Amino acid sequence: MGTVMPKTGKAGGPRKTAPNDERTATLDFTPTVAAMCEAMTYGDAREIMCVGTRGDGKTIGVLAGMISHASEHHSAVDTRTGAPKESHPLPTKWIGFTDTFTSHKNKTFESLQKPMWKGCWRESDGGHVWTAVVNGREMVKLHLFGIEDQGAMDRVRTECVGVWAEEPAPTAMMGVSTGVDVSAWGMAMTSQRVPTHARVAVMTLNYPDEDHWTWQRFHPSSDALPELPEDPALRESYYRTFAKQITGRTIEDHSRLWFRIPPGERAGQLQRDEWKHALRDRPDLLRRLVSGQPGSIMLGPQVADGFSMDTHVSKTRLHPVPGEPMLFGLDFGLTPSMVIGQYVKGYRRIYAAFTLEHGGVAQLLDNEVLPWLVSHAHWVLRNPGMVCGCYDIAGQTGEQSDIERDPITVVEKKLPGLWFPGPINWESRKHTLISSFHHTVKPGEVSVQIDPVDAVGLIRALSGRWHYPIDRQGQVRRELPKKPNHPWEDYGDAYIYWLWGLTSDAQPPGPMKVETQFSLDQSIHVETTIF
Repeated sequence: MGTVMPKTGKAGGPRKTAPNDERTATLDFTPTVAAMCEAMTYGDAREIMCVGTRGDGKTIGVLAGMISHASEHHSAVDTRTGAPKESHPLPTKWIGFTDTFTSHKNKTFESLQKPMWKGCWRESDGGHVWTAVVNGREMVKLHLFGIEDQGAMDRVRTECVGVWAEEPAPTAMMGVSTGVDVSAWGMAMTSQRVPTHARVAVMTLNYPDEDHWTWQRFHPSSDALPELPEDPALRESYYRTFAKQITGRTIEDHSRLWFRIPPGERAGQLQRDEWKHALRDRPDLLRRLVSGQPGSIMLGPQVADGFSMDTHVSKTRLHPVPGEPMLFGLDFGLTPSMVIGQYVKGYRRIYAAFTLEHGGVAQLLDNEVLPWLVSHAHWVLRNPGMVCGCYDIAGQTGEQSDIERDPITVVEKKLPGLWFPGPINWESRKHTLISSFHHTVKPGEVSVQIDPVDAVGLIRALSGRWHYPIDRQGQVRRELPKKPNHPWEDYGDAYIYWLWGLTSDAQPPGPMKVETQFSLDQSIHVETTIF
């Protein structure tokens, strides 16, 4: 079986070769995928990331890049410069890993078996090994496996020429994928010990969450990509110009190169419209798989049902209204968390959310909360009447910051004001949570507004990281949110306590009157009792 693979040149596109018989495969790539193939072929970087939406040809591109790399590996001449170089024996050995081998069966196998290859990739060992045969010669041996356990993890130690990680970030489909840990990526790179002209480790993936290690490792700009021209005649010019803008090297480490495929560069508009319709109720998937932007990973069924980044997260920074009381929601525990905001003319505005893993509430206040208040709401530090907070009742028991004091005592000393406990029953808390996302100030305007920068941890929790557990049969258990799940459950609880502080049910009983606690007694009394 023979095949003709496109070569990539300095111009950045594959050189097309007309087919001469039914056994000849001709591959034609879009500009970005062609640029990735060229980078793989000549080793333009030690590490390469190619990120895009569904249907962008990432997997096909990396498979073609392996064959092109093998051709250069065996050549005694650098085909880019014409300079002589050492030739290395074929076939080249690559390892390709993802979260589970089942994922390979469901996705990678299909790419390897596409008719376009004309049988170039041949399967053996139950699909664990795929050999690329070109003109009767074995060019590449690709070993596929998943990182399911420590035994599978040891396979990344296999000596090889190239490394490929397919979808190393978790998929967005409720618990289907856990992704690949950064340690597996690093260990695999140390296994590239076979002599070659260019050691390349490449990853292909849909857009991960912006704080996932894959995105952070390459940190490409998260700015929205320009829209594709509607006029087909303009697209070729667009490709030539824009392909240069969607590649870049990291500032700190020039051994890393990333490629962002413009949404729609390969997938047709009709297909993309179908995906948009299918994902209309999942904005998290729509953002990652169609719009071409990093987003939040849903780790399970969303506890904050009804929350939407497009609806409840402000498009601009939010700033506290000077001279108005500040409301605080505080969750205690090994990961104390606090939500800070105001109630302003019917709007529930959240300005910041903080957490501290394996720390005490005193450290949370000293290191995060108080410095933020000094910068953004200094008036509350001079007047206890400007502080109203609702907290986890666990703060009245035990000791999580000082052996001689309970946590709420520490809070009242460092941030004096009116503090009262929140609800214990989950159903009551859940009702307060869900109803908050549907409350409107006027038609079309929801009341909850969250700052996109200082409350980003809370946004990620509400977007799906705070979730219900799934049992081994894949059944959702909605009795209680998954625990432990730090810090996302802590952000969620702190948000509920913050909401509870706005309801009439949360008013402290008996002698603890708001009027005796606040210097601006009338304004705070009105704000907390109008619901």
